[in-house]
Amino acid sequence: MVFSFEDRAIIKNDWEENGWTAYTIVKQHPQKKWKVYSVHRLLTKLKETGSTERKPGSGRPISASTEENMEAVEEMILSQEDAPGTHVPPRKIAKQLNISRATVLRIRKKLKLNCSKRLKTTKINQAARQRRLERSNGLVERFSNDKRVIERLVFQDEKDFPLQVPFNSQNNRVYHKGPKNDICQANLFSETNSFSDKLMVSAVLTWHGVTKPFFVNEEGLKVNGERYLAHLQDELLPAVREVYPRENFIFVQDSAPSHRCTIVKNFLKEELRQRFLLPTAWPPYSPDCNPLDYHFWDAVSNRVYQGRHSKPFANLSELKARIEDVWGECASNLTPIRKSIRQFVPRLEAVVAKDGGSIKTVFG
Repeated sequence: MVFSFEDRAIIKNDWEENGWTAYTIVKQHPQKKWKVYSVHRLLTKLKETGSTERKPGSGRPISASTEENMEAVEEMILSQEDAPGTHVPPRKIAKQLNISRATVLRIRKKLKLNCSKRLKTTKINQAARQRRLERSNGLVERFSNDKRVIERLVFQDEKDFPLQVPFNSQNNRVYHKGPKNDICQANLFSETNSFSDKLMVSAVLTWHGVTKPFFVNEEGLKVNGERYLAHLQDELLPAVREVYPRENFIFVQDSAPSHRCTIVKNFLKEELRQRFLLPTAWPPYSPDCNPLDYHFWDAVSNRVYQGRHSKPFANLSELKARIEDVWGECASNLTPIRKSIRQFVPRLEAVVAKDGGSIKTVFG
């Protein structure tokens, strides 16, 4: 066992001052839970060398973590800035240098190199990236001066909930004895259906909570401009006006095709005048700037599919009932909702700082 500096000082003092044996020292300090054999070995070392400290240069000699190997590992394990993905994995480094993988990882630790998982993000061409930068900057200028304006922002968005349970191979594992071929098929495989039915849910998120869920494609019809306009008139705006009876709100939505069509824009101009965000003002490819996307939909989805593993919902009615069951708790939990709304302007500022690029490394 390994003794601390304090432990070694106590053992040394008991031996020198009292002449106690290893057995007596252990018995006198039961709270330390020392082993008699370990204390005996320390006393033997003390008698031979006069010290309980480790000899300089003692221990297992360094054989693989040489300067030459450290330089080689550093060169191979790092990607070039202008050539991402050119690094060599630790297993291949170990094979090429004829050292163990554990040695490669130990060298990586000595070099103080962090290991981060590569993140998936949407590919954005330069023109779209420039628009994302310019529009984010415009929204920052519009909303950053008044700190209370975020309390009047209402965010609208839609989300597809499939019958199929989302699959994550990283956390979906089976532990078993014997060969894989003997495992029950239902336990081993997570079947996916590329044509799984889904429900599209629409909602509005505000400083005071989230509206009830609106199921906008229960009949299997695609949501086009006309259907979205009817949804706005009959469901969304009445729900928002219940929360803001004085109509002191600003309606924010992304630039999805059904949102930016002419009939919807004309209706909003006539109905809300200046109290809505034009589709041309919203940054393209920016779900990372809508609180429904970067917070609320994930919160609901996690609850909807929790504990189902690879068992899909039987039908859309069962899925709808499950969404309605978990919705109330997620929609009324104001602390995370308000925290997500407070992130709105800082996220836009981060997009500007990244020249229109991804902000996943900033907000996770």
